Amino acid sequence: MSDDYFGEISLNLTTEASSFQSGKKRKVYGDRISRVQQRKEVKQSSDNSQLTVKPSSEKTVTKRKWEDESTTEHTEKHGNKKKKPDVVISSLFRKNPEIPQVLSAEVDTVAENVFTGEAFKDLPLHPFLVANLEEKQGFTQMTEVQKQAIPVLLRRNDALIKSQTGSGKTLSYAVPIVQSLQSRKLKIRRDDGPYALVIVPTRELALQSYETFLKLLRPFIWIVPGCLMGGEKRKAEKSRLRKGVNILVATPGRLMDHIRTTNVLTLARVQWLVIDEADRLLELGYERDVAQIMNSLKAQCPDPPQTVLLSATLSEGVERLSSITLNNPEHINVTDGVSQPISTALISHTVSSKAQTWSQEENRDETFSVPSQLKQHFIITPCKLRLVTLASLILWKCKYTKPASKMIVFFSTQDSVEFHARLFSQILLPKKKKAVTDLAEDRSKTFLEFSQANSGVLLCTDVAARGIDLPHVDWIVQYTSPGATVDYVHRVGRTARAGTEGQALLFLMPSEVGFIEELNKHKISLSQMQLSTILKPLLANISSLPPAEHVNTNREMPRTEEEAATYLQDRAEECVLKDKEMHGLAGRGFQSFVRAYATYSREVKDIFKVSDLHLGHVAKSFALREAPTKVHGVSAKFGGVQKMQRTTEKSSNKKPLSFKQAALSEYSSGFQPGNKKVWAKPGGITKAKKGR
Repeated sequence: MSDDYFGEISLNLTTEASSFQSGKKRKVYGDRISRVQQRKEVKQSSDNSQLTVKPSSEKTVTKRKWEDESTTEHTEKHGNKKKKPDVVISSLFRKNPEIPQVLSAEVDTVAENVFTGEAFKDLPLHPFLVANLEEKQGFTQMTEVQKQAIPVLLRRNDALIKSQTGSGKTLSYAVPIVQSLQSRKLKIRRDDGPYALVIVPTRELALQSYETFLKLLRPFIWIVPGCLMGGEKRKAEKSRLRKGVNILVATPGRLMDHIRTTNVLTLARVQWLVIDEADRLLELGYERDVAQIMNSLKAQCPDPPQTVLLSATLSEGVERLSSITLNNPEHINVTDGVSQPISTALISHTVSSKAQTWSQEENRDETFSVPSQLKQHFIITPCKLRLVTLASLILWKCKYTKPASKMIVFFSTQDSVEFHARLFSQILLPKKKKAVTDLAEDRSKTFLEFSQANSGVLLCTDVAARGIDLPHVDWIVQYTSPGATVDYVHRVGRTARAGTEGQALLFLMPSEVGFIEELNKHKISLSQMQLSTILKPLLANISSLPPAEHVNTNREMPRTEEEAATYLQDRAEECVLKDKEMHGLAGRGFQSFVRAYATYSREVKDIFKVSDLHLGHVAKSFALREAPTKVHGVSAKFGGVQKMQRTTEKSSNKKPLSFKQAALSEYSSGFQPGNKKVWAKPGGITKAKKGR
């Protein structure tokens, strides 16, 4: 007999002896108590005898006993109220929403031919310029937008150019500018000041356009390009302006700052004005700066400069901007394959009925052209599996595939970028290598390193979605959904550029599948990629992952796809749990993701609802084991998500500010008026008083 069984027999014998010695005084009650105890003990002995016959249940008994002890100990400390644990380890493949069956409609996509059979030598250009383009830079053929735009601009006409991303729009205006300036009878001198202004929305695009002009001007060394952009030292920029710049590429805010404060900057000789990525300029709120630059040009230039407006999309804002900047322009729409003159009345919002028709057709159709060689996919993944799916995709395409690929992954917030970059560098990369991010203080260096690399991953926000030419990018991954179709088009436009092939993958949660129908409405068709397709290569290569800090490596290797995904998720969670800095990054990334999710535009608000988010699953996708209520900033317990949603709805329902109000708010202190005034005392103590 086992020790457990023997112990029960001894207990029974002892109990019977004690009841027998109770005496006559307690005979009635003693007999009754002994009978009850005997029944209980017989039942217990029978249960234990069954446990002895089935030794496989010993673990269950031990587990039940441990749970009872822990429950008793917890009850003694905290009373009957059960406390929820702060750290939760949940399964990746349980309690996930069902993945709906989605069929992406086969739509007739808008085709836009990139290259033509014509060369630059067929145009009336300087032989040195043609030789530079064909021999030094390898541009043997013109793209469609270059074929249509360059002759129009050489005739000194204003132009409104619409073309897809990656179609060579920069050369379509850079070549005419260089041809015009080098052919002047009086040779240009450096100290003459700028003859051409090129306004771009971001510093990355400013650097890229500046590099393009540098290459084009190699045969014409007397023409000097320059660049002004935010983030650079004003003192160094002022020094370059004093020496002289003939072609000035600038962001609007920094250019307007120098117009106000730098006396050596004169615009009297400006003959060209180029506004590139006009739709992005308006989205960033630069319409007022552009209007002020136009006023400065009118005040200083004796003759209005030739103006070129370029955009991948034509919105109402772009039309409004063209009405104040262009004079009898030609409309070059490469998607339609035509270029036609547009009168000023046609662009105006108040004069011509034709203008209203043109605007209504543009807004009603809202068709976007993407390169025909671009293959577009989408994947529906539960929220808990998003992190391991992204990590598996990066390993598959950028490490295990030969030759390795270059990939750009788009996130909604900078906090998400920093967290994922730090996490992947610890659990996926060897210690000597580092993840590449778009950190604001060193973005230019980051883009340069990624451009020169043969393979790699760039994690970034939408700052890299417009106009930037990063060569040989094979994959575009949209980890967080874009806010509109136009943002989707600009993101995927970073690949399949200039006739090369490319792939794009859109991550969607089960509640977001309605965005596929939204894309289909705009003539964009995608094919579905299955989750198992991405997780399968992970199982084959999980053993080759390098050792990581704060991660337990003494564990069995996975044998199935689910085990491989769980292994990688546990690897990430242990890294976050044991590293205080990583834990802080994960918390901030989680908070910023939820807050950004509440800011989707009204057009797609029915698709991307904050109320559809399972905050526990979102926390899991950031490798957090805490309950969402324990992460500061976003708490469902205290109505944090509902409050954010109400605030966003209120702000979206506000009436747009008038021009006067906007002018005042731009220079306001930023404090909102309230019904309380706070008075400061010398000792640092404050007291609130009601306002009158």
